[in-house]
Amino acid sequence: MFRTTLLVSALWIIAVPALGQSQDPLGQLLANFDRIDVNGDGVISNAEYGNVQAARWSQIDRNGDGYLGEDDFPRAAASRARAQLAEIAYLDTDGDGRISQSEFVNGPAPVFVNADQDGDGALSQPEVAAAASR
Repeated sequence: MFRTTLLVSALWIIAVPALGQSQDPLGQLLANFDRIDVNGDGVISNAEYGNVQAARWSQIDRNGDGYLGEDDFPRAAASRARAQLAEIAYLDTDGDGRISQSEFVNGPAPVFVNADQDGDGALSQPEVAAAASR
């Protein structure tokens, strides 16, 4: 699970430089909490986090084919890309060997799951802060 979290963190860093200068995805989540919490209820829901994933997709799917694959990474990082894609293969819910935009956006995000301490499907600022400090 730690390796998966690290991988998704790496994808977050690569894909969303605009969300903050920090290379810590939980730190970025905390720093942008109010922006992500679009309804202002004090928590980030799965749907609101899905909006973050959807925004990231256009930056990750560099070739625009609707799937995350080796060709979305720089050639110099091909072997690393294969390893990273293997680590997130669990997102391939239809078993076709590819991760689609829908699977990426709607799939379980380890950063979200790890920070959701009470398991209510929403992240409060204290939960994110606690996860960031671990």
